[in-house]
Amino acid sequence: MLHSYFFDSAASHSHSPALWVNERLYSYGEIESRARRVSAGLAAIARTSDIGRCLLFGHRSVAAYVGVLGILDAGMAYVPLSPKAPATRTATIIAQSGAPLMLVDRRCAGELEEVLSLLEERPQIFLLDEGADDSHLQSVNSTLSALPAAPYVQHRGTKRDVAYILFTSGSTGAPKGVPITHANADAYVMGQLQLQVQARDARYIQLCELSFDPSVHDMFVCWANGGCLYVPDTVDPVYNADFIKHHEITHWNSVPSVAGFMQQMRKLTPGAFSSLRVSMFGGEPLPRSLALAWMRAAPNSRLFNMYGLTEATIACTRFEVSAEFVDNPQHTVMPLGWALPRVELMIVDAELEPVAAEQTGELLIAGPQLAGGYLSPDYQADNNRFVLKIYPGRRAQRWYRTGDTARATNQHGIVFQGRLDTQVKIRGNRVELEEVEHVVQACSHAALCAVIPWPLDEVGRPAGLIAFVTNARVEIERVLRACRQRLPDYAAPQRIVVIDAFPLNVNGKIDRMALAEQCTRTMFAA
Repeated sequence: MLHSYFFDSAASHSHSPALWVNERLYSYGEIESRARRVSAGLAAIARTSDIGRCLLFGHRSVAAYVGVLGILDAGMAYVPLSPKAPATRTATIIAQSGAPLMLVDRRCAGELEEVLSLLEERPQIFLLDEGADDSHLQSVNSTLSALPAAPYVQHRGTKRDVAYILFTSGSTGAPKGVPITHANADAYVMGQLQLQVQARDARYIQLCELSFDPSVHDMFVCWANGGCLYVPDTVDPVYNADFIKHHEITHWNSVPSVAGFMQQMRKLTPGAFSSLRVSMFGGEPLPRSLALAWMRAAPNSRLFNMYGLTEATIACTRFEVSAEFVDNPQHTVMPLGWALPRVELMIVDAELEPVAAEQTGELLIAGPQLAGGYLSPDYQADNNRFVLKIYPGRRAQRWYRTGDTARATNQHGIVFQGRLDTQVKIRGNRVELEEVEHVVQACSHAALCAVIPWPLDEVGRPAGLIAFVTNARVEIERVLRACRQRLPDYAAPQRIVVIDAFPLNVNGKIDRMALAEQCTRTMFAA
């Protein structure tokens, strides 16, 4: 069971540090004691009914981490809600989850009223913070610790039980729930433990919200190793560069954009992060320039490019970046690499038949990390991504269509080519936006780059492309000429826009919709 990784470590070294948050260090024993009380409180609520899911609305507070463990220990699945999400999205997730209970920390409790006003049926809401006065919080039923005392009873579930439900955008843009079982999560954690040597006094950093699935890696791989999870207050690049050094962080995990901002702020100086032993990036392409800068800043760290989807539990492939690989300027973006233990990969054509060696096709994923489907049967178009197919020489019979195009190489494993759904047609020609981004990045040496189709005609067809880069020293005309030399005229960006910083979405990735809105505002302003 997923939470067993924490409680097993607590049993063997209860006095060791498990969590640093809000300027305080908590031991395994302290967190265990508080989590058991939450578990007992939930058991008291659920005494007369079978409650399988519990919402968790909290910032990255000690109460929220205790809530995750308490919910799991009570035999329920936790459904994390992002404090950064709009109220309408949060309300939609609450309604879709079907969860009758919600645990909330004090900071989020004051933000509930707008969300609850959008719901037809409200869950029972309990405050997690111990000893807090909730009398002024009208939306909260009670403080969990104030419930009638109930003895702690260990819940014995099965690995087929759902551990957590994360919501991601579907084909319509509406959030859709992905239930991940203990078996799915256990397969991932066990794979990571096989691939990483246990580090003494490991200190993992967590930058993402609990509603983003890398948080599961940060928490449970850390606790499985008996390490301490460090939670900074912000993702500000200046603050976190100092945070790594001050707390001697050993394990880093983020999207490349976070490191890109550090590079932009000139924080990736040689030897800056000498304490780091393992660095992982995923969620976006990792450019060569950023990999080089990170390797210089963290000379004692192994560097991994990870790839995965929520539907296949966090990550499915990894590529260990070597100095020899990044020394070659032709390698502009890091490959996806090789499958994690027990994961199977296939590259297929439109008829789901295997493509020839080195040919591009859609990437399929299978294995014990693969979710059983989406929470709601209403997402039939999305559920069709899960397909039954037998391939000679492969164990799996059930596969997930990622929508990503890739090709398999003998030397570097899987190489990402782009998204099926980000192909655009310009003047009748197909253009892969990621391919254009790779070229712009190579020509500009920008830390970060994003290309969007613009302008659009009255029916939404793009007439050209605009590239955004974060590098004030870019010679725009030189980059445009270089792009025209490497790309067909219809695929070369018409404009290069230099910006100070990219807008980010709630998951810390580049917000391309915000960039498109910026283009719209600029057009109307002109």
